[in-house]
Amino acid sequence: MQQLTEELWYEGKIKIIFSSAGVILYLFYILTGNFSRIIKLPFFPRTISLIEVGILVFIAIFCFYELILLKKNIYLFKKMNLNHLDSIEVLLSLMLLSILVNYIIYGFNILPVLYYLRFFSLVYFAFMIYLFLNFQRNINRIEGFYVKIGFLLCIIGWIIYFIEPDTERLNKFFEKKGIYLNLDPHKFRLIGNIFDPNFFGNILVMFIGIAMISFLRQSLQDRKRFIQKIILLIFFNITLLKTISRSSILGLFLVVLINTLLVGSWSFIKKKIVLFKKLILVDSVLLFTTLLDKDFYKIFERIKSIPVDNSAQARMQSWSNAKNFICSNPIKLLIGDGFGFLNVKYGLPFIGFDSSFLNLILYCGLAGTAFFLIWLFKKIYSVYKNVRYDESDIRLHFINFCSLLVTYFVISWFNNLLFYQFWLVLFLPYYYFVIDYGRKG
Repeated sequence: MQQLTEELWYEGKIKIIFSSAGVILYLFYILTGNFSRIIKLPFFPRTISLIEVGILVFIAIFCFYELILLKKNIYLFKKMNLNHLDSIEVLLSLMLLSILVNYIIYGFNILPVLYYLRFFSLVYFAFMIYLFLNFQRNINRIEGFYVKIGFLLCIIGWIIYFIEPDTERLNKFFEKKGIYLNLDPHKFRLIGNIFDPNFFGNILVMFIGIAMISFLRQSLQDRKRFIQKIILLIFFNITLLKTISRSSILGLFLVVLINTLLVGSWSFIKKKIVLFKKLILVDSVLLFTTLLDKDFYKIFERIKSIPVDNSAQARMQSWSNAKNFICSNPIKLLIGDGFGFLNVKYGLPFIGFDSSFLNLILYCGLAGTAFFLIWLFKKIYSVYKNVRYDESDIRLHFINFCSLLVTYFVISWFNNLLFYQFWLVLFLPYYYFVIDYGRKG
């Protein structure tokens, strides 16, 4: 489906009205965050917001328009190739198959369909935004976008922090108005517009990684922009530290460490002295900013408190429960339990546990998970083959992408980040940008 949409985009068949409306809706969704969940929708669970329903309607209208175009351009079907099938499309197909199989066994239920449609619409919407914003192989544009969006999200996060740094009081404020957000209790932690310090901090890891590469690409001759990027990195880092999130600090450490090792060894071997000096500088800036921030040391207190910390204990219990569900049946372990069926089968009030990979195994089984990961690594390897002799700029972003992927894979063993909608719609355009270099021409 993505391949056909891209062909239609290159053919100039997609009207400008779709791209304009799509970009506006995307920015509105990102910048309002979970505020849109304040409005309770009939028929939909509260976990699906008003804007997400709007995105679903937008995708439905677009798909209808696309079908009309395809009837007039049948020749585009001849260009379809299964080798071009994206790993995200493979995942969507596996999830849909799991739902259909479980419908045969357990009968129809609307909740799995609603959750799947939200996930599908957000994934496809992110791909459309990648096209609409003309990110294809445009390094300056992709960097500029993430720097600006990251800056705006940080500003919004700080405004919320200064207005009300206590989510318990925030809960009570909305409850008086008949709105029940059920926010986790966090005091003096920066929660962003998604009302969660852990997810917000993990999103900031991506912005820091991309800003780090943008810094390494910046010419030393343009001192004004060079200083601006140093200040931006410091701002991103301080904002992340204010979340006092253990997983976010781990993510920051991993992405900076992996980037440093890969970029440092490459620049040293290729004798790129200027690049190596800039790498030392950016690492020093991030290191000293971290060590001089008192919030960094609060994270060590939270690490020490893991044995008695309610949040850590809840995650460990969630992880244990997920393993019990998965391992209760050998067939279930192999083929999965079906996406969105936890509510239906077991009466649980959620569709996933605090681990993306355990959820993936739960949804699609070991067989589906292995198939998805193999397809993903195949895509990444195809990019590597095409950029290993390419210019340094895209190689830097490929290294950063791999660093982020490893980082998020580690974090997602004890955090349901990979299925989190705000991370998803922000990370996927960068994913499509990098994967696009796997195609010839």
